[in-house]
Amino acid sequence: MNSFDTLLFPDTNVFIEKFYSLLLFFTPLHFMQVVEHGPGSDTNSDAELFLKRGLCRAHVPAPLGDNREHFLRLIHDVSEKKEYLVAQLSGLTTDSSPAQAGREQLDPKHGIVSSLLQEYGMEHVTTTMDLQLWQARLVLAIAEILDSNQEDLREQLFFFNEDEIAAYRSLQGETDSNEEDLFSELENIKARLEKSRLGGIKKRFDAWVQLLQNQPVPSVKVWLASTRDSADQIFNRYESIGKAHAVPLLKLALPAQIAASGQYMVEQIDAFQLATMPIHRGLVADFERIARTVPYVHDAHKSLLPYGTDWADQWERALDDFFPASSNGRNDITFYLLPDQRIDRLLSLKESSGGAHGDAVHGLLAILDTPQTL
Repeated sequence: MNSFDTLLFPDTNVFIEKFYSLLLFFTPLHFMQVVEHGPGSDTNSDAELFLKRGLCRAHVPAPLGDNREHFLRLIHDVSEKKEYLVAQLSGLTTDSSPAQAGREQLDPKHGIVSSLLQEYGMEHVTTTMDLQLWQARLVLAIAEILDSNQEDLREQLFFFNEDEIAAYRSLQGETDSNEEDLFSELENIKARLEKSRLGGIKKRFDAWVQLLQNQPVPSVKVWLASTRDSADQIFNRYESIGKAHAVPLLKLALPAQIAASGQYMVEQIDAFQLATMPIHRGLVADFERIARTVPYVHDAHKSLLPYGTDWADQWERALDDFFPASSNGRNDITFYLLPDQRIDRLLSLKESSGGAHGDAVHGLLAILDTPQTL
């Protein structure tokens, strides 16, 4: 099986349909898991299959241990939308609360987070550092809940995109006030969802990094941002330390969706990886070469992709053979180089021992670009 160790961020649940096609190119796909598996874990047959086959690898930087069951009960209550919990925790995942409110939430004696932890039986949280770790867990767990809720809402609003609304209006002619109110409210819902999504990205990414700081970062060749807004968290940090900018290297297509059972999905992944092994190895070798080339010279031929090859064109043709765009759709993966700055060092993360990151001196960042449905 082809190998291109990849770390997905800041999502902590990779076992959803929109991420499955990533496994055609990015394997194994490493991800951070907030809660370790144990009694009462949701059984996801796809997850078990992908983990067993080595397609995905989970990392739990700060296992909950004896507090696991208490934490799961808290998250269950939040997912059930108990109003008092949602209201208390809303400041953790949005940018609407003032700085003072954030400090109060993390007060070890009287803060909101501390009070909730004690209420749910999670004791021995006595320092601000401990509370920051617990807040990071809560932010990421709540983000998963919000992702699920917003995905459900996107599906409900799917038939109300701008083109269809315009077509409906043209057929109806002049609409009455009730219809105008309906369309106006739909647009307001879309705008609020987008504002909420953008508002929580930085907090979600910061929480992800804070939790990841509790163990050496997994040995990977490329970091994969689940959205362009998430990638901006890396770009902003990179540009803040100097005048350099990330350099776009290459764009590859992937299926937008692969409708199949878990077992058949694995069979498709295996078949595609086998057929594209030379292409995959060629692309990976080019990425690794560029990540090691010192000094990096922006306009040097050897610093560009493709580098005297047609790997990208071959990839597109193979993708069309296995997963036609007419039935599987398309998403784009865009690769960027961060000259002279590895991403784990940029984020001050602990490095794996034994030189596991190889000879890379530049950061390699990939971004999943998907069409917006809202």
